[in-house]
Amino acid sequence: MKITRRNFLQMLGITGVAAGGISRVWAIPDKWVEKLQYGPRIETWKMSTCGQCPAGCGIRVRLIDEIPVRIFGNPIAPVNNGFICPMGEAGLELLFHPDRIHQPMRRKGKKGDSSWEPISWEEALGGISKGLQGLLQKKQADRFGFLFGDRNTLLTQFAGDFVSRMGSTNFFPWRDPGINELGLWQALGEFPPLAFDLGKTDYLLTFGTNLLEGPPSPVYFNRLYGKLKEKRPRTGLRMVHVDARMSQSGKNATEWIQIRPGSMGVLALGMTYVILRDKNFDEEFIARYSQDFRGGNEDFQTMVTRDYPPDKVSAITGVPPETLLRLAREFSSAKAPLALSGGMSDRSETPLFTQWAVASLNALSRSFSAKGLWRQPVPLPWAPSQIPSLNTRSGAFSLKPSLVPDTDLPAYWGSEELPHLRSAGELPDLNMLMIAQVDPLYLSTDQKPWKEWLSRIPQVVQFATLIDDTSPYADLVLPTTTYLEQWDLTLPVPNLPFSQLGLQQPIVSPLDGSRPIGDVLLALGTGLGVTTLLPEKSGKSYADYLVARLKPIFASGKGTPFFEAVSLNFLEELRKRGWQVYSYPAFADFWRLLQEKGGWWDPGEYPEVDWKKRKKFTFPTVTRLDALRKERALLSRGEETQKTDIPSTKRSEGPARKAEAPDSFLLAPFTILMNMTGEGASQPLLQEISGLIPRVYWEPWAEMHPERAKKLSLEDGNLIRVVSGKGSVNLRVKVVPTVSSEILGVPFGSGHKESGRYAKNIGTNPVALIDHLVDPLSGRNSWESTHVRVEKVNK
Repeated sequence: MKITRRNFLQMLGITGVAAGGISRVWAIPDKWVEKLQYGPRIETWKMSTCGQCPAGCGIRVRLIDEIPVRIFGNPIAPVNNGFICPMGEAGLELLFHPDRIHQPMRRKGKKGDSSWEPISWEEALGGISKGLQGLLQKKQADRFGFLFGDRNTLLTQFAGDFVSRMGSTNFFPWRDPGINELGLWQALGEFPPLAFDLGKTDYLLTFGTNLLEGPPSPVYFNRLYGKLKEKRPRTGLRMVHVDARMSQSGKNATEWIQIRPGSMGVLALGMTYVILRDKNFDEEFIARYSQDFRGGNEDFQTMVTRDYPPDKVSAITGVPPETLLRLAREFSSAKAPLALSGGMSDRSETPLFTQWAVASLNALSRSFSAKGLWRQPVPLPWAPSQIPSLNTRSGAFSLKPSLVPDTDLPAYWGSEELPHLRSAGELPDLNMLMIAQVDPLYLSTDQKPWKEWLSRIPQVVQFATLIDDTSPYADLVLPTTTYLEQWDLTLPVPNLPFSQLGLQQPIVSPLDGSRPIGDVLLALGTGLGVTTLLPEKSGKSYADYLVARLKPIFASGKGTPFFEAVSLNFLEELRKRGWQVYSYPAFADFWRLLQEKGGWWDPGEYPEVDWKKRKKFTFPTVTRLDALRKERALLSRGEETQKTDIPSTKRSEGPARKAEAPDSFLLAPFTILMNMTGEGASQPLLQEISGLIPRVYWEPWAEMHPERAKKLSLEDGNLIRVVSGKGSVNLRVKVVPTVSSEILGVPFGSGHKESGRYAKNIGTNPVALIDHLVDPLSGRNSWESTHVRVEKVNK
């Protein structure tokens, strides 16, 4: 039954503010209609964990007569402490979406056509099972692959295990790297990246890292920023944000440094130049725990003092020399300076070089020696998991216990390049590809090769709640549950200084024919004789798998189910006496508490990093950069190594193509909290409030600096045509002083070709206008390297 949200709430007797807001269509199961009209109105609550993004926020769902009516934050969940972002609050719009798929859909016609016929689950699973069985019988398990959107849950590990048990290594996870991940992997061989305690710093310098609107956990950092800002008059905390656009993190900082796109790494090295010249650096750390700082003709110190003097850095970055000098001296004089690199720096042309430079800035300026600032993530007390890796020399994907620093990268760094790796002959021809929780034909900067690759694979099976942009290239779409209808476990959030497991439990039973991905994989595996997917023989479902994985957590005696606020000192006193906040002598008691409270956490923060037990910090040098370009030529298909006349440092200085013409801009897509993954476009509440600040609703806009707008005779609200080599779109101009005059900032998230009635053909996808450009050192795709032309549209 399809009714408006307002009518839905009014039928439950809810009026006033709660029933107001966006009145869009919700699809309610027919069996609930009588409850809605005549139920006894019994209120209950269930704890779970949000699945709209990977941040792991605890949620508390209000139900009336067992029908969920609203989502709140779980006040005892350590990540969000009762707070929740708009995406979390909009979860019911996904659950009740009127365009959800209710039964398996088989494509009719040729690939690329969004034309479907419904089939039964039995027929769908039979066809998949037959395809997998055929590969196993022919000993061609490597012709099977799985592209999986990693939402930081146990399900990703289960899906990887499924691929491995089938005898394949072709598991392709897709997600954004953590903060500092690229730089710390290159400098330390550290994976996952080190955590940090924001409360311990007295000088925060963020290079493109938008902690308040993007991964890893915007609610956690919004909460923390609020506390830090409140204490700032007393602590004197400096918060400096570096970016070409002033994001929410920039607005909440004490200073925004406007910089040319793609030149953040150069600024970091310019600061190290000043710190070295002033001889105000951490000599003890450098001497004991680092390498390549001194000692050769092409060491780090030589490279910096030769190539990054302030006047040259100023010319590249656009940051005045006096500002650079001041920043360097302030940062190196702080007691606990902390430089973070992620977000837009990860989407530049040179993300690995940038993050390596920022990591070097931390090493040089006593950040790594500051007490309690950097934390070592502690593995969960359960069986270790396989890590998906990409071999940079062979292009092969594999699952292994740990990554090898010299040859491996985390697999998701290069997943967007799958079609190109296939073209280069580095991947086998696949006969079957499964896709879940990711929409590559919306997210990719190079959609044509993706279409061609998917068109060549005989059997593409997609798990989805809505038909999305990738669906027309699937042969079969299986309706899957939302996070409000299934079991799962959110894993510890990267970069946060403590360990947490957020339990997802079904708030309602799966609606109208959808099935959890875990149970579908388990059914397929069992049918093919792969029974080892479950740790315990008695298990029959993915929920049983989850429970079995939690038993070692209980047996370890570490941590506790979430608990109401008590001081950590009080908790420590309890632990010294061998007591717990809760009593759970048996696993059944522990399991019951997890469901009541919403998850488990270890209140003790991760230990400080012990540098004596680690691999030495490796500084970047010209020699190392040159060697990496050759070793990883596969990632850029060898294009970079052919430019031998260009110095390696020069190629790492960001976009060389300045926008010279008066109507030329560098296109700079940016993420916003309401739609940071692009999936929020399907939910009308998020569509509506995405335009709240610029006052532009249900359509994207283009942010332009006032000086450039004046030269082009443009005013706020004018319509412009934005033209790139890949096409053109019309956008409303927002004239704002908070963007560099070189860029045209366009929000990411809308412009879907599918994804339901609230997203289909609404707005513009700026990523579709971008040139395909790959960082040769990391395999990451750039969002800030495409020049566009702007024309005024007179209407």
